[in-house]
Amino acid sequence: LLHRIAKIREDQTISQFKKYNSQLQQAEDFNHQITNYVHEYERQMVETAKQGASVAYLQDSTTFRNRLTAGAQEQQQQIDGLSFATQQAKEQAIEAKLRAQGIQKVLDKKDAEAKKRRLAIERSELEDGYAARHIGGSGTEDA
Repeated sequence: LLHRIAKIREDQTISQFKKYNSQLQQAEDFNHQITNYVHEYERQMVETAKQGASVAYLQDSTTFRNRLTAGAQEQQQQIDGLSFATQQAKEQAIEAKLRAQGIQKVLDKKDAEAKKRRLAIERSELEDGYAARHIGGSGTEDA
């Protein structure tokens, strides 16, 4: 029962780790897209400024770029939190796996000991049977 519970816990923690890891990958990919877009947007702003854009347009563009950058920074904070949660889930999954393996080793050892005892009992019974046949008088005479 303990081993089954440990296996269930191991499966749950591994599943949770995979879920967090997937979310982390998605968040990192999205943040990378935003960062690339910000760089592309900045490049376009510079090109537009070189061509002689209005001050109002440049101010609006700068405000938008700043908002994008702030969004990317907030996203990075979320990524850091997800990264920490993923690391914690990984450690818990490893602990659960080691716990399940430890319990399995104990069970295997107990099974081996029980099998060894059964074999010793069977061997003893066989030896007693052989000895009784060899000696004669196997207890069938009157006391």
